Amino acid sequence: MPTLILISVAFITLALVLYTVAVWRSWRARTLVPATIVIFWCALAADTLATRMMAMRAETIRWDLHTISGYGALALMALLTVYGTAALVQRRQNWLTAFPKYALPIWVIWVISWITGVVLGIQRVSGGA
Repeated sequence: MPTLILISVAFITLALVLYTVAVWRSWRARTLVPATIVIFWCALAADTLATRMMAMRAETIRWDLHTISGYGALALMALLTVYGTAALVQRRQNWLTAFPKYALPIWVIWVISWITGVVLGIQRVSGGA
């Protein structure tokens, strides 16, 4: 497997771990706190870097379920992170307490996209696609 792909897999796995920690941390606290938004920004950076590296490796973009859900999930996480940052900066308590309710379904969408990537990756490595 090419080195670029291995590095991108490491970064997307890091994004999975960071998003998971951040989402469940906010869910348990029932609000968003500054330390959690830092985790979201780190996850978003890892996700964006991994996505960019995978796109560099591809000769052309195949608009399949994984690609569409992946870019969609990345965009949703970016919007969620910006929303959370705005809520913290503006000290909007109602936004902060609503944040976990938005974060969980967006995380589920992101995880589904991650799973489709794993399945497609396994198929490609095994010669199935």
